[in-house]
Amino acid sequence: MDTPSSVLSDGTIRALVDAGRIRIDPWDPTMVQPASVDVRLGNSFRVFHNHRIQAIDLDAPPKDLTEHVEVEGEDPFVIHPGEFVLGSTAERVSLPEDVVARIEGKALALDTPIPTPSGWTTMGALAVGDEVFDAWGQPTRVAGTSEVMVGRECREVVFSDATTIIADVDHRWESWTKVSRSRRRPPEILTTGQIERSLKCSATEYNHHVARCDPVRYPERELPIDPYVMGAWLGDGTSAQAEITAVDEPILAEIGRAGYAVAPASRARPLSYRIGGEGRSRDLGTGRCRANGSFSSTLRAAGLMSDKHIPRVYLEASIAQRRSLLEGLMDTEGHADRQGRCQLATVRPHLAEQYRELIASLGFKPVVAAKTATFNGNDCGLEYEVAFTPHEPVFRLPRKLVRQKLGEPSYYGRAIVDVRPVDSVPVRCIQVGHPSGLFLASRSFITTHNSSLGRLGLVVHATAGFVDPGFEGTLTLEIANFNSVPIVLRAGKPIAQLSFMALDRPAQRPYGHPDLGSHYHGQVEATESRYGTTPAS
Repeated sequence: MDTPSSVLSDGTIRALVDAGRIRIDPWDPTMVQPASVDVRLGNSFRVFHNHRIQAIDLDAPPKDLTEHVEVEGEDPFVIHPGEFVLGSTAERVSLPEDVVARIEGKALALDTPIPTPSGWTTMGALAVGDEVFDAWGQPTRVAGTSEVMVGRECREVVFSDATTIIADVDHRWESWTKVSRSRRRPPEILTTGQIERSLKCSATEYNHHVARCDPVRYPERELPIDPYVMGAWLGDGTSAQAEITAVDEPILAEIGRAGYAVAPASRARPLSYRIGGEGRSRDLGTGRCRANGSFSSTLRAAGLMSDKHIPRVYLEASIAQRRSLLEGLMDTEGHADRQGRCQLATVRPHLAEQYRELIASLGFKPVVAAKTATFNGNDCGLEYEVAFTPHEPVFRLPRKLVRQKLGEPSYYGRAIVDVRPVDSVPVRCIQVGHPSGLFLASRSFITTHNSSLGRLGLVVHATAGFVDPGFEGTLTLEIANFNSVPIVLRAGKPIAQLSFMALDRPAQRPYGHPDLGSHYHGQVEATESRYGTTPAS
C-alpha cells in the first residue's frame, strides 16, 4: 500500500461523503470533527475463551477461540476488569482506491516532556507499563500507546504562563470554560480544534482554563545535603565557598537544626558564616586539602562549586523534601508583596528554569519574566523573576512568613491564551489507567487528557493499522477494561475516531482485489482472526 500523504480536513471529508466517494452508513454530519469522524459502538461482540488453550501457535491457529455475543436494543454489554473483547462499529465504511483510514487516539508531539516517578521522559519514549503522573500527582500506569502518527494537523497551544505544547487538532483537554466556571458545572472534554474556535468568551476574557495539579509525588530520595540548607546556600551562599551571607539569625538556626555547624567566616566580613561539620584535612604526601565529610567537600562532589544549580535528585525528591528546598530559597532570596504574590529572582537563566520546575511540581503556577537589573541607577544586565501566588506557607523565616498572605487555592489554573497553526510534526497518544484519563505534560506539569474513553479505564484500538483503500464493511475493535470495576457498554455510544489520509495515487490492488488475502472484506460484525484461512470471496 502506498504511504499516505496528508490527513483530510473536516471540509474535505464532508465533500467526499457528499460525492459518494467515502461512504459511512449511517451518516451523521454532527459526528465530524476537525480532522476525523466519530464512530459508534455496534451491537456485535466476541468474547475470548482463553481457558481453552495454553498458547496460540501461528502455524496452527486455534478455532472457536471466541464466542459471538449480540446485544439487542438498549441491553448493556458488560466488560469486566482485565477483560479483553472484540467489538465492532455501528457504521459500515467504504473507501475509494486513493484514501486510507485509521482509528486512532489523540496525540501530542513526540518531544513533549512528560514527568514520571523515575524522572523525565518524552511522549515518544513512553511504553505500556511505564508510570506517569495523574492530575492529583499520583503515579498511574500507561495502559496503551499508539504508533507514531505523521501528517496530522497540529497546533501550538499557548498557556497564560507562557508554556507551549504542540498537539494535533483532535487531542483532548479537560477545559473549565466560562460557563462551567460561572455555573459550577463539571469541566468539558474538548479537542484542540474546538478550543481554537472558542478561544475567548469576550474581548478581554479567555474561555478555557486547565486545572492546576496537586504536588507530584516523587519518592523520597537520599540527599547529600539537607534540602533547606541546599536552598539557603543556593539563595545567599558564596558560589565558590561553603559560606552564606545572612542577616537573619533564624536562618542560621535552621541550618544548625539540620545538623550543620555555623560559625563566623571572618572578622572582616561580619555577615558571612561558614557552614560545615568537619575541618579541613590535608594529604600528608601532597600538602593539599582532601575531600572529607565537610559541607565544602559535599558541594564540590555535587559539582556545585562555582556552578550554582539545583541537582536533579532534589527536583525529583519527595514533596516534603522539595518544600524544604523551596523554603530555604524563599527565606534567603524570596520576597512576598502585599497582594500575596511571591517572587524568586536570579541572574542565572538556568536557575530560573529550575525554580519554575520546582514551584510547578508543588502545585503552584509560576511565571518567569526577564527584566533589566539595576544597581545605583546602573544597568546590570538581565534578571529573571519567577513569580507565583502560593496558597500555603513557603517561608520559615518569621519576618517573611508573617508578611505572606494565603488565599484560597485556585483550582482553575492556567488559561489557554492562544492556539496557533504550526507545521505538522510526528505525534503520538497514550492512554492511562486512571479513570479520569488525565495525566501531566511539560515542565510546567500541565494537565491534559488521553481520550474520551480512557478516563473510564477503557482502551480502544483497531485490529489493524490502516483501513486499506477499497475496504468495505464494519470495523472490528479491540476493547480492554483497565479499570478495577466492570464497565457497561451500550450500542450507539461514540467509541472512537476515524481519520482519513490521501494516497499520492490510487492503489493498484485495492482491498478486495482477487490477488490479495482480503479476509475481512464485507464484514458486518465483530470478526475474530482469520489468519491462515482462505480469503473471503
